[in-house]
Amino acid sequence: MKRFCIFALVAMLFAACTTDETQDLRPVDAPESLTVGFEGGDDDTRVQLNEAQKTVWTKNDLVSVFYRSDANQKWQFQGETGERVGNLKRVSAGSATETMKRVVVVYPYNENYYINTDTYNVQAFLPATQHYLADSYGLDGNIMISVGEYNQFSLKNVCGWLKLQLTGAGEKIKSITINGNNGEQVAGEIYINSADATAILAAENGTADDNENGAGGNLIFDDTILTKVKLDCGNGVTLGAEATAFYIALPPQTFEKGLAVEIESTEGKIMGQYTDKEIVIERNTIQPMTALEFEEKIAINQIRYTSSNGEIVTPNATDVFGANIVSNTYDKEAGYGTITFDGKVTSIGEYAFYFCDSLTSVTIPDSVTEIGEDAFSNCTSLKAFYGKFASEDNRCLIVNGTLCSFAIGRGATSYTIPDSVTSIGMWAFSYCTSLTSITIPDSVTEIEDSAFSSCSSLTSVTIGNGVTSIGGHAFHRCKSLTSVTIPDSVTSIETAAFCDCTSLTSVTIPDSVTEIGGSAFQDCTSLKEVYCKPTTPPTGGYYMFSYYDGNGSFLPIGCKIYVPTSDDDSIINDYKAKQYWSDYASYIEEYDFSAEQ
Repeated sequence: MKRFCIFALVAMLFAACTTDETQDLRPVDAPESLTVGFEGGDDDTRVQLNEAQKTVWTKNDLVSVFYRSDANQKWQFQGETGERVGNLKRVSAGSATETMKRVVVVYPYNENYYINTDTYNVQAFLPATQHYLADSYGLDGNIMISVGEYNQFSLKNVCGWLKLQLTGAGEKIKSITINGNNGEQVAGEIYINSADATAILAAENGTADDNENGAGGNLIFDDTILTKVKLDCGNGVTLGAEATAFYIALPPQTFEKGLAVEIESTEGKIMGQYTDKEIVIERNTIQPMTALEFEEKIAINQIRYTSSNGEIVTPNATDVFGANIVSNTYDKEAGYGTITFDGKVTSIGEYAFYFCDSLTSVTIPDSVTEIGEDAFSNCTSLKAFYGKFASEDNRCLIVNGTLCSFAIGRGATSYTIPDSVTSIGMWAFSYCTSLTSITIPDSVTEIEDSAFSSCSSLTSVTIGNGVTSIGGHAFHRCKSLTSVTIPDSVTSIETAAFCDCTSLTSVTIPDSVTEIGGSAFQDCTSLKEVYCKPTTPPTGGYYMFSYYDGNGSFLPIGCKIYVPTSDDDSIINDYKAKQYWSDYASYIEEYDFSAEQ
């Protein structure tokens, strides 16, 4: 009997516990409908615009409702598009684990939203992709929230909006991508205070513990921090003379270093826009940007490139761009790579892409004002440049009149330098091994050091009448060069300018030349004749017309050096006695240049 009583008592206690637990889990009864509107003011925003820019409902809108419990219920708007206040009807009850005293309404519905039943804070998610809707502030990122004890609610916006305005000539915009220049969170996990609609970003929490950050439910989340957000424009939005507005929802915060925007057309054309000015996004407020005309260019904090193998190209030097590299990615679907910096790119410094032999094209931002020595040297696959400083055929970069770098396409053998060029920079054409001929226009005044070094197929060069200086090693190792005529404008031929041009057979030095550097024609082993017109011997240098014998000695090539005649032999005697020229005294002969006139 005693044993039976104990069993009965245990059974009663178990039944009592089961009843209590069932009561805790039982969904709280909700009314058949809720009346929901929007916070007041002309600047409030959500789905569609009417003439007063008021927030309005859209037919069949879905809403998450936490009705006195943590059950995420699905409710649907019952009215027509354009209404400011409407009734919602429950279509799904959800499941509850805890109860609470108040009701929290969140737009739009998302089955993954959670609520903390003690604080009424909601854990939500800002999508990384939003979708364009004509004359609209968008659907995806437009989260709103309201809390109350009864059945009437006024939703408050959680986010603010960046308003971009674009004009164009029929281009169709495919997408717009935005990121903060300081790596700010623009999408991902957020925690919303239901009382005042303020949002705490996952990036600001510093923890994934929902007991500390106020997230809902019994789960611990990996705080998702997304630093880019895209506005997907579907089949494309056509631009015209009148500006088209695009709205991107952003969590309220200060972008201290500004924003970078990338706009892509359906044809794959990219327009990048960058500002380092502080931009403040406030809740329930639109931040308008100055209207822009669509044009193909990258942002000034990016360099875009393609590679022969569809893989990332890593710069040889990373500290020569005027800003620090933040990321380097290759989008194989789009077919290009992007190097992003923490500020505007002002230079492509020395050895920046040296020996990056898979680099096939590069796009330089408009902010670049300097291209350094050897910046693209030995980029053997490079075929094209793009950007503000690119030539019309996209094969050379011209900065402030200086042709800094040249990319030659497969099969191209000759090139005429544009008249806009005033100087050919260091290493500009170096290692262009397919190049056979080059025409230098009269606009060029200077050929800088190593400009055509190791152009092993170059056979002829036409130097314009504006050139005053041929830099050191300018045509070094141009082993196929057979002849060159130096114009009367040249005053100096620098060190090793034509060194190791082993096919060069003759050269004419005009009477304007006052200086010939050491080794200027060293190892030109086929050189037979040098016609030197100056009546006063130019300043010379070691090994001007010598070759290295392989045993530690430099010997005269043995070419004839013709100098002007004079009645008293003073000119030829001056040459034979002049320092460095005297090494070739036995090869110097008089020549009547007047007979050629």
